Amino acid sequence: MRARDLEKITGGKLLGDKKVYANSFSIDTRTLKEGQVFVALRGSRFDGNDFLEEAFSKGAVGVIGRRPPKTVPKGKFALVVNDPLDAFRRIARFKRENFKGTVIGVVGSAGKTTTKDLIHFLLSGVYRTYKSEGNLNSQIGLPLVLANMPQNPEVAVFEMGASQLGDVEKLRALAQPSVRVLTALGEEHLQTFGSLENVIKGNGEIFNEMQEDHVAVLPRYALDYYSLKGKVFTFGDGGKIKADRVSISLEGLDITVDGETYRIPSLNLGLVDSLCASFCVLKAFGLEPRDFKGRLLEFRPPPGRMNLIRFEDFTLVDDSYNSNPLSLRNALKTLSAIDCAGKKVLVMGDMLELGEKEEELHSKAGKWIKEAGIDYGLFYGKLSKFAFEEFKRSGGRGMWVENKEDLLKEVLKWTKDKNIILVKGSRGMRLDSLVKRVEELKLHEKT
Repeated sequence: MRARDLEKITGGKLLGDKKVYANSFSIDTRTLKEGQVFVALRGSRFDGNDFLEEAFSKGAVGVIGRRPPKTVPKGKFALVVNDPLDAFRRIARFKRENFKGTVIGVVGSAGKTTTKDLIHFLLSGVYRTYKSEGNLNSQIGLPLVLANMPQNPEVAVFEMGASQLGDVEKLRALAQPSVRVLTALGEEHLQTFGSLENVIKGNGEIFNEMQEDHVAVLPRYALDYYSLKGKVFTFGDGGKIKADRVSISLEGLDITVDGETYRIPSLNLGLVDSLCASFCVLKAFGLEPRDFKGRLLEFRPPPGRMNLIRFEDFTLVDDSYNSNPLSLRNALKTLSAIDCAGKKVLVMGDMLELGEKEEELHSKAGKWIKEAGIDYGLFYGKLSKFAFEEFKRSGGRGMWVENKEDLLKEVLKWTKDKNIILVKGSRGMRLDSLVKRVEELKLHEKT
């Protein structure tokens, strides 16, 4: 679209060249690419309006902000609006309303990104597809994904995140999915949701305003919480699509559904539900899951979600992207089910944003870890100390570590004897940096 089109869509005041073509948008000058339009959003630490000149210097063809830049370079434009975020949402809404393909929305307490990526991966073998990248699932992230969406895909798959009531509804109204997928329900963001009941209600907003020709995909147990229109596909125990048999090894996951066995080269029992949900989507599109057996062998999970990193003397499982009680239990089930020649070691960081139940849920986690048969636990973070104390009280072996450098030293002691080390924690604990350091040190040892 051209600058003059953006002026009409946003209702802003246009300065500069009206004929400039805007091919995509950016909200961060650090990652801005030449030819993009910079949208100057205001955050808690930075105000994008302070970076308008920098955006032009880095090749932006235009900027959208609350105030004009000092100068508008020749052949470029500036759009002055009252609220850049509202203007950005209007652009995203315009792109969505002009998109003729099918939109799939994915929500849930766990497995959203993996399920979204798996649905996209499978359908991309049949259709031109587009998806939200990484964790762009927020009130800012989804508008960015929509604003940058090309018009030629036949299917778009969007992840929708939520931390309080109303979040999913706003994203649903913007994306307008006709296929709505709920992956799981469990304790998440209790600090802002307030209760598990609100988590259930909030995620259920994905099913608002369903039409008769729309599709709902959800776990069978979740069917009890919602009144649904349209075509309903359930998965899991009691559902239309369920795993009859599951086995896991360091070679991957074997899942039998309706007599067919599928292998995914991933170390993650959570993929069982993701696969079954994805099969429901395939069925909704009139496709047969068995036709995708070969394609599944090429699937790789997103970074930080039960990624298998093999070394000569040990195996590292990177699940550092995020953590809550539901995803922790899924990770523990996976580690418990694997045959291991050495010891099973868990590195646990805090599960954040659990509100008033944070201490209670971390204490429960200590019991779950012991019940999973973990040989040694390394606990990092003030909340994980509650898990460590309960783990130790239950007879587990391990230690609580106060800082990341000491944690690294302790982890390195277990990088031998065919041990498996699972790293799990909320994103705010930055355990991805620990994984990276272990990789770097071990690779350095080889050179």
